[in-house]
Amino acid sequence: MAWVKVNGKATHEHVESLKRFLRGRLEMGCRQFVIDLENCSGIDSTFIGILYTAAASLDQIDSEGQLQVINPGERNHRSISKLGLDHLIKIDGSGDAWRRERELVKENLSNPSGHEVLDKCLHTQLVLDAHEALIEANEENRNRFCDVVEFLRKDLEAQTVDN
Repeated sequence: MAWVKVNGKATHEHVESLKRFLRGRLEMGCRQFVIDLENCSGIDSTFIGILYTAAASLDQIDSEGQLQVINPGERNHRSISKLGLDHLIKIDGSGDAWRRERELVKENLSNPSGHEVLDKCLHTQLVLDAHEALIEANEENRNRFCDVVEFLRKDLEAQTVDN
């Protein structure tokens, strides 16, 4: 099992390290992922898109695998649910799942890992990929994110021309 505990905001600024961590654990054979949002003050669509991408990859590899969000709080739960991703991202809002593991994490968590700053072009591509995944996951998200995707594509083109 791989456990990710988010402290503060879960935003586009943190997704590269999350993506790398999840992909690395998946390649090592891990099939259970827990994303703990107990101390998460907000979650953006890019972060949700990365969670969805990981859950979709896991679903293709192993039907028994699971990505579960725990302790989301009402606001974060609503943010994930309104994008129509409940079929792949399991959400435990009740606090019943992983009770023993939650206690172990609380006891043993001492030094949370930070994140590295990405090159602007790579960051823009990552944010674009996450939003395209959200649209692919649920067609209703097209209206929510079409302007974001268009802006990111133009921004990426401009960055490519500048370099």
